[in-house]
Amino acid sequence: MRSRRYASLSIDYLTTNLAYSAVLSMLPIMLTQRVGSASVLSGVMLGVLSAAARGSTLFLGRLIEKISTLWLMQISLAIIVLGLVSFAWLLQVSPVFALLGLMLFGVGISLVNFTLRGHIIATTADSKEQASFFSLATLSANLGAAIGPITASYVQCRLGLANFLIIICLIYAVISVITGICFERHVYLRTSDSPSEEKTSILSTIGTLLSSRRMLPVLLIVVTGSVMNGQLFSGMSLVFMVFFRSLPSGLFFTVDAIAGIVLQFPISRLVVRIMDTGKTSTYCMGLSLGLYGIAFVLFAAGTLMQSVWFIFAALLVFASAECTYAPLTNVAMVESGENMPLVDILNCRLILTAIGESIGSFCGGFFVPFLTSAFHATWMYWLALSIIAVCGLFVNVSERKCR
Repeated sequence: MRSRRYASLSIDYLTTNLAYSAVLSMLPIMLTQRVGSASVLSGVMLGVLSAAARGSTLFLGRLIEKISTLWLMQISLAIIVLGLVSFAWLLQVSPVFALLGLMLFGVGISLVNFTLRGHIIATTADSKEQASFFSLATLSANLGAAIGPITASYVQCRLGLANFLIIICLIYAVISVITGICFERHVYLRTSDSPSEEKTSILSTIGTLLSSRRMLPVLLIVVTGSVMNGQLFSGMSLVFMVFFRSLPSGLFFTVDAIAGIVLQFPISRLVVRIMDTGKTSTYCMGLSLGLYGIAFVLFAAGTLMQSVWFIFAALLVFASAECTYAPLTNVAMVESGENMPLVDILNCRLILTAIGESIGSFCGGFFVPFLTSAFHATWMYWLALSIIAVCGLFVNVSERKCR
């Protein structure tokens, strides 16, 4: 029974991330072809998708509690397919209304990820077994993220965008069948043990966090790091597609995903060693801002010299920053949360990352095409991001010295 669960959840994570990363890698191409390379709408679309995919489950709590994980998965997959189909159709008819399709797609993605994580926790009591499940899930997700973009480039070049989207929809249909066969029945997600338990509003939680001097550096790092992460599937990918058209566009994302797989374990070991010296998780997460800054300096150099080697070097440093930043966000916020309820802190983390990645996706999706069209150069954008990242690092360090 356990091996069946491991296999089914691994396949779910692999296929959902493969399909999602494949769509994300092709999305900048679809938007620039249909909306325009220097359109504000293109940036807004990327921002809306990021916000919906990151934070939409925060507003669906009551609905999520009433539906079993099996049916939540099926409904989520149906929403994804509906979103993709409506986006493809509305993009031809009216790009403004295509936002609705992207929003549906993002909501479906958010629900799928939330349901898979919740299903693992709800069906696994032992924390060590949960850790095994999540480790396998992370590996499967990264593998899907590595395969998806390069496969998408090949399929799109050979079969066209319409057939590419049809294949993606078929993949989600296969996931639905696998889920129907392998998922346990009558498993429900509860946000609290007692239905009558009073829940803190999200706005109230954010207000409390902002009034805490101890939490402010953490919030700054979380939002800044999320803005940096939002560049990967927007501005960075657009630069790669413009300057290196002879290479498959999916290669860019595949390199990032493989780098993440290879670097995650050694970086995790390094973080543990740093924390063993008495440093906090906030300090370690702050170091990731320095890595983001270095990555964008290398990326700026790569755009100036049109050197693919500088671009790939920037990707390796960027992946190192991701491997440092992402695993520590929950830990750092809980560590600095001053006895606040865990659910409130984690919900706030979702909102902050959704805001940060949405801003990052919008800026990358708008400013990079605009600067390319107006000045045939984007190096100033990447240097500006590098300066922002380094300033965030210095603010964190100076805040710690003042304590």
